[in-house]
Amino acid sequence: MGKLRFKGGASAKDFEIRETTSGEVEIANASDGIVLLEADATSIKDAGGVQLSSHGSRHEYGGADAISADGLRYQQIQVVFGTEQTVSVGAGSTSTIDEGVYYVRLGSNTSVEYSPDGGSTWYTLISAGGTGLVFSDGSNVRLNNAGGSAEDSYLLPIE
Repeated sequence: MGKLRFKGGASAKDFEIRETTSGEVEIANASDGIVLLEADATSIKDAGGVQLSSHGSRHEYGGADAISADGLRYQQIQVVFGTEQTVSVGAGSTSTIDEGVYYVRLGSNTSVEYSPDGGSTWYTLISAGGTGLVFSDGSNVRLNNAGGSAEDSYLLPIE
């Protein structure tokens, strides 16, 4: 019977994909002795023995533990992108991000910061030169250019 062993990233735990009997396979956390998934030719089950192919149907409207009638459905989410904005921030300066939701691409010395207390304290949300998703209230989220010259960052609004 075959076995493939690999080490987890940050956890550094050992994981295995192993054949247990002819045609049956397990994915396991070998470090802790926990079987995560079991599979055979007809089904895949989680550690609790729940068959994954039938699990989602429990949550359908009218199912055993259904999502409420006023719950958000995937079909209701429509993402539309606005026009990408270029924001130039001077050396050692900041620029407040207008209210909205944005994908951001930052200049190499510019970070996104937020303030939980109205501007007294600022924390890095996205490191300089990074990319990410930003929710701004229009006053407590900003771009901060810590570099020695002005540089551009880009905001793509999600409407």
